[in-house]
Amino acid sequence: MSTRNSLKKIGFIFLFSIMVSACSSFLPSNYLGSASIRAPQKINNKWVKPKFIEISPQMLSTEQGRQLLMPLMKPKPYCVGAYDNLDVIVWGHPEFSTIQTGSYTAASMVLSMNNANNAMSQSTITGRPIVVDTDGSIFYPYIGRLHVAGKTLVEIQTDIAKRLSRYLRDPQVTVQVSKFRHRNIYVLGEVGNPGLQALTDKPLSIMEALSFAGNIKSTSADPTHIYLIRGSYTRPDVFWLSANTPQSLIIAEQFPLQENDILYVSSADLSGFNTIMNQILPPITTLLLVKNFSL
Repeated sequence: MSTRNSLKKIGFIFLFSIMVSACSSFLPSNYLGSASIRAPQKINNKWVKPKFIEISPQMLSTEQGRQLLMPLMKPKPYCVGAYDNLDVIVWGHPEFSTIQTGSYTAASMVLSMNNANNAMSQSTITGRPIVVDTDGSIFYPYIGRLHVAGKTLVEIQTDIAKRLSRYLRDPQVTVQVSKFRHRNIYVLGEVGNPGLQALTDKPLSIMEALSFAGNIKSTSADPTHIYLIRGSYTRPDVFWLSANTPQSLIIAEQFPLQENDILYVSSADLSGFNTIMNQILPPITTLLLVKNFSL
């Protein structure tokens, strides 16, 4: 199975490289250099001092490069946040679960009711997922409010099982994220379907994000200038990927994205860095403004 997946990835990279090569024929000669990216820019009456970082094999071989790749090489457990949708399964007790895990016969209902507190025996949990509130908590019947933001699924399972032990003997609890809504990245510019993408428990690479966005437009995109904008508004890190070789596409497949990253595929007819940044920075400032208000 792993060999088949590897062949699929190689095939995808090969096809993607053909498409990128087709894009390159529409480009003017090196219209955007790294010097213009390093220079401070006055945009929206604010001086922006980007830090330019070229994504290359040489950069990735440094300590900084290895740290950038670490989230994909050694992913950490997902931490739940506001707006995530959770499903809770209490094995053998469907009346305590948000989803059904098997047949729910009259005999099993009688058995579970005998194990549960008599005062609670007539209540059941709805089949809808539990949405994490903006304050990072959830309401779960029988146990009340529970703070879950910043906790892993295993930690939440342990907390729920501990509180349910008042009504059940040794409850076995599983918590799953049915819909990821807490962390997002943005793919903008010359792609098929620009917009927001959710970050899940699986790290998302540049290659995957471009694929989910409908890939780059073969007739109008500049594959030699794909930008990843990360950090603050006035001092952003600007990662530059020139995706015009199979080697660079392999790098894109291994480069993980972080929360609030903006991935931008520039157009072949853009004439300078100011034009690009004037398109990218407005959503960044709006995002940072909303984040500051929510603190």
